[in-house]
Amino acid sequence: MRLLIEAHHPAHIHFFKNAIKEWTRRGDEVRLIGRDRDVMRQLLAAYDYIPHEIVSSVKGSNRFPLREMLQRQLQLGKQVLSFRPDVVLSLMGSYTQSARLKGVPNVVFTDSEFQHFNHSIAHPFATRIYTPECFWKDLGPKQRRYAGYHELAFLHPKRFAPNRAVLDKLGVEEHGYLVIRASAWDTLHDIGQSGFGDALDELMGSALSKYKVWIVPEGGRIAERWAEHRLPVAPDEFHDALAFARFVVTEGASTAAEAACLGVPSIYVNSTSRGYLDDMHRRYGLVSTHSDSRSALKRLYHWLEAPPDVAGSQRARDQLIKDHIDVTGYVIKEIDQLVKQA
Repeated sequence: MRLLIEAHHPAHIHFFKNAIKEWTRRGDEVRLIGRDRDVMRQLLAAYDYIPHEIVSSVKGSNRFPLREMLQRQLQLGKQVLSFRPDVVLSLMGSYTQSARLKGVPNVVFTDSEFQHFNHSIAHPFATRIYTPECFWKDLGPKQRRYAGYHELAFLHPKRFAPNRAVLDKLGVEEHGYLVIRASAWDTLHDIGQSGFGDALDELMGSALSKYKVWIVPEGGRIAERWAEHRLPVAPDEFHDALAFARFVVTEGASTAAEAACLGVPSIYVNSTSRGYLDDMHRRYGLVSTHSDSRSALKRLYHWLEAPPDVAGSQRARDQLIKDHIDVTGYVIKEIDQLVKQA
């Protein structure tokens, strides 16, 4: 089997990395098409078992990257012709129209309901569209729902166990620190949306009064006054650091979900929400969602004085794992069946 994977965000590498390991182990041919954005190069260097090519890079603003979009579309079309895949996989499908035009099955995994532009340009060309059961939208007959979250493709206990050595690297005790994840706010779907805004300084000052604090800025940009608080571990060690935090404050939905899958409570502040975050909040109480910074700060003040119970959070995480599947195993099974039927 020959699999072509289009990835244009670090989370996409995490989603597919364990499936790629299994496919290559059993002799399938895999090629991942990546881009030079945020920490993608570092992750692909760390996961050196992933056959890949970097075909584009983010330059300047990423809100209307027309030149890069055309470049990626052209490069993926060339790969379809030269690599001759049996199936093309992606998490958004934005550049995989050429697969449909060449009669190659095109499979999209998505969990972000509000990315309307990507849905409109990708889904008409998709063969199948996979979403978590908690996904709000009805995407029609191509949609297949599964009992999982994207993050369980790489954080399910069958696939991941956090390395405690990260605590020595950070010079901290377990649960003795917080992680703050700041978004870059530089993509098309970020237009008109907001997160911490001007409240970051207040947030940091309050958090530092009680805990050691590590910041993880998307895109690497961070104010000079907070530079000493940048999380000093490699990108492939991020989830190790996340797993032992007391709690997390994040503008990024993926980080909130990752923390929940590790049993770490999070405060998510962003004017956009997701079905999976609502699900994690409602069923497990592991995510506190806020559409404005003042509400998030109020929750932060409360947690600084009375943080969520560690044992209770772990019980909630255990139930979350019990209620959901190993997503990597599901992906492998579904793609195997699709290629056999094609």
